[in-house]
Amino acid sequence: MIDNVDLISRWLHMLAAMAAVGGTLFMRLALLPATAQLSPEAREPFLQAVRSRWAKVVMTAILLLLVSGLYNISRKEVTYQVSPLYHALFGIKFLLALGIFFLASALVGRAEAYAAIRRQAGKWLVVNLLLAVLVVCVSGVLRQIELERKPATPGAPQRSAFRTSNIPTCVPAAARLARLPPGTACRATQGYT
Repeated sequence: MIDNVDLISRWLHMLAAMAAVGGTLFMRLALLPATAQLSPEAREPFLQAVRSRWAKVVMTAILLLLVSGLYNISRKEVTYQVSPLYHALFGIKFLLALGIFFLASALVGRAEAYAAIRRQAGKWLVVNLLLAVLVVCVSGVLRQIELERKPATPGAPQRSAFRTSNIPTCVPAAARLARLPPGTACRATQGYT
């Protein structure tokens, strides 16, 4: 059965990441080269206007990524037995994401302390894009790590991928079906639902 909150959280996470990374790519490959042709008197006010509008998108994306990401990992912890490798890779992904959030905030912010970063925006946008590529790579590895579902708590309602009661509960989920040895139809004693 599809959990609507989990699905919405996943969608929000992906949409926020797409918006943030897509905007960064646009700024580096289109906006900065186009504004380089403007005079400094015209370029700075224009870039400031773009930054002030883009800052709202960046801050919203950061908030959505943090909230949905922490929700997603907490659900993973509740549902699966998460290995130390998974924790380590998630920690790396989270630290990379914090680096992305810092650079994105510094690039769109107004604080004088980060004016040097804004003056070299082209370089820092490339760094941010490289960090985003690393996050995507680590995320891909995380998706490939097989996790064991935690055993059901006695007395807790059982969630099944099937809604009809006439289907035996020992039918393996489609994702597990390919891993069964030839001639095996059911392994209910090992927790397949």
